[in-house]
Order: sequence, then structure tokens, then C-alpha cells
Amino acid sequence: MNERFPDGFLWGSSTNAQQFEGGYNEGGKGLSIADKRYIPSLINGDFEGFKKASDHFHRYKEDIAYYGEMGFQIYRFTIAWSRIFPHGDGEINQEGLNFYRAVLDELERYHIIPVVTLYAYDLPYHLIEKYQGWINRQCIDDYLHYVETVVSAFKGRVQYWVPFNEQNHASFDSQYMTGYVDKNITETFQIVHHFNLAYALATRLIHRIDPKAQVGANIGNACFYPKTCNPVDVQLADDLAYKIGYGNSDVYYRGIYTKRYLDGFLGAHFDEVIQDGDMEIIKHSEPDFQSLTYYFSIPVDHQVYQGNLRNCIKDPNPYVKQTKWKWNIEPYGLKHLLDDYYHRYQLPILILENGLGYQDILENGKVHDQYRIDFLRNHIQWMKKSIDEGVEVIGFLTWSAIDLYSTRDGFEKRYGFVYVDKNDNYRRIKKDSFYWYQKVIKSHGEDLGD
Repeated sequence: MNERFPDGFLWGSSTNAQQFEGGYNEGGKGLSIADKRYIPSLINGDFEGFKKASDHFHRYKEDIAYYGEMGFQIYRFTIAWSRIFPHGDGEINQEGLNFYRAVLDELERYHIIPVVTLYAYDLPYHLIEKYQGWINRQCIDDYLHYVETVVSAFKGRVQYWVPFNEQNHASFDSQYMTGYVDKNITETFQIVHHFNLAYALATRLIHRIDPKAQVGANIGNACFYPKTCNPVDVQLADDLAYKIGYGNSDVYYRGIYTKRYLDGFLGAHFDEVIQDGDMEIIKHSEPDFQSLTYYFSIPVDHQVYQGNLRNCIKDPNPYVKQTKWKWNIEPYGLKHLLDDYYHRYQLPILILENGLGYQDILENGKVHDQYRIDFLRNHIQWMKKSIDEGVEVIGFLTWSAIDLYSTRDGFEKRYGFVYVDKNDNYRRIKKDSFYWYQKVIKSHGEDLGD
């Protein structure tokens, strides 16, 4: 048995519209870059699965009933911009607003606090055709108009808003996040800078519309550490941790571009991108909390790195296990990040995603996923240590509530507490982890099953 978590701590899970919702051409929704996405690693490179995903669009009442049965106190979902504005701009699609209004109705029925992410890799495709999307400053204005529309429609019903999902990834994964292939380092910085401006303006806009709502940036991070005690590895690990994580957090939570942050875009023509007044906008962002996603640690070896972070991501650590997809499983890494981010920025932290992707097997109508239970239990235990030592954590949201499409690995890589059987009309089947998490929530973290 374990000690109970503090009063007010929230338990729940997360999903993402482009991976979960489906209904890509229903309810007035327009096409997004996710609907047009081409992923060569998949069979034939054609990712049709995003278009139906887990069919949540038609099953949201059933799905949210599962959340209620597990006892969720908080749930994060994303709103698809192209469901609200089919072309990204122009006329509002009232059917889209009505869909998310119905989702909020169901969450309120089960007393579940909503967390809403406003952008997660699904830019309306029309904006790519019109002006190449986020490389153009016009995208900031169109995004803010979308934000204003959504927040105004749901004022008082959403407690936590997250303007972008894993915003910091734009510096090295801009094509996936924006649908645009950056041609040089100046264009990379231009996309990142436009994200930063949009985030800062969105925090202020949300507070103006709904002063009681809270807004926070989301960092998608790993725990970086040197693979050896060679000073070269130590320095490289520090540099990568700053470039991927802390440098971006300095922007989101301190409102500054440090020299070290700009050095990460060496060779960029900043004077072509940063306009008069931009840094004042970023300086006056209004974050209320931090949100983190964490899945794995990265051992940094300069001989493996060779200037490419992706070389290190799957590099094995002899002291920990790896997933089938070669992600290092390291629960302590969550504590390391919680401690560092809290003590650096002194803002409460909402863990937006943490989970294990696995090739679950359905046998005799059951899924025995003890591996997922072990993964989450170990991470929860380390999180509790951080809380006991003074880190303010708002809540713990797993990834994901129900099986959905992995961004690059399809349905083979599953994360949910509920299995989605594509071979049987997308039937939902509770996994062993469903009942385990139900007990965790009911006991407020006291019963982790160990």
C-alpha cells in the first residue's frame, strides 16, 4: 500500500483529435494536414487510419461513459481547428461547435474537469494551400480568431487551456506539426517564432475572455543524461536538455529569448523574422501552469549523436528495459523533470501525457496488460516522491484513455485502458489496466496494486 495523494490532486487521461476522433469529412469538418498526411514508414505510406481513427466522433457518449466508470476527475482532449473553421478561416461551422458542446455536456455529466488543447498537428489544409500555413504570419491571426471563437463559446466550462501540443517540437519536427517543409534554418526559426507569438497572444486572449480559466504551455520532453562520464557527453546532454526543453520553457514561462536559445538556430537571419514589438508580446505572455509529456529517457553519447538527436532516442541504456519501439523505460526520469521544471519556473505542473505503447494482444475477449500497469505504477511512485518533496503537481493524465492511432506507428502501438477492436466494428473492450486504474483513482493513489 502507498500513501494517498494530496487533496485536490486530479486523476485522468488524454486523447488527441487527429488520432482519436475520426469523422474526418462529417459534421461539416474540413480537411486538415492530418487527413492528407503521408507517412512512409507505414504500409504503402498511406495513413488512411487517421480519417476514422477510433471513431470517437460517433462513440463519444460511450467513450466518456468509460471515463466515468474509471472515475476520471480530469480529461484532456483536443479540438480540431478544421471542425470549427473548415477552411481555417471564413465561416464558423456550428455543427463543429455543437459536437464539442456535446462532449463537454457528457464530461459534466460525470463531473470530469476538461483540459482542452487547441492545436495538435492538424492545421486546416486550406491554409497550406492559401499561404503555406505557419510560415506565414497570417496564420497567427487566423489561429487567434479560432481561439477566440472556441473560448468564447465555452467560457466557464473549460478550466484548463493548452494552446499547443508539444509546442517545443516545432524546432525539429516542423513538417509533421505544420504540414510545411522548412527549407533552411531561418524558416525553421520563423515557424517557431510564429508559434511563440501565437502562444503568448493566446494566453492573454483566453484570460481576457474568461478570467477564471487557466492557461499553460506544453513541453514534450525526455530525460537527457550523459551515457558516460566523459565530459563531452555531459556537456552534450546539458546542451540537448536546454535546446529541446529548458530553452523553450524560458520563452513560455519567462518570456525571453536567451542567447543560448538563439544559438540553437545558428545561422538563422533573426532580423528577417523578428519584427518590432514581437519580443514585448512574448515578454507579456500570461501562463498559469506548466504541462509536461514524458515517455522515455535518452542516454546521450557524442559518438552516437553525430549532430542528429534521432540517433540517440533509440540508443539502448544497459540499465533499463526498452519498448518494442526502442524507447527507454525510465520512471525516475519523470521525477527528474518534475523537480527541474518546478524549481526553475515555480509554476504548478500538469502531467498531460505519460504511458506505454505496446502491441496488445486480444485473447478470448480479454487484454492482459500487466506491463502497462507496471509502467504507470512506477511512474506514479516517482511522481509522488516529487510531490512529497514540495513539487506542486495539479494532476496526472495518462496517454491514452482509449486506444488510438499512434502518430507514426498506427494501431499496432496501443496505449489505452480500453482496447479498440478494428476487426469487430471498433468494439470497445476493457483491459486489465482499466480496472487497475479504477482502483488507483478510487483510493486516491493509495492502492497501486503492488
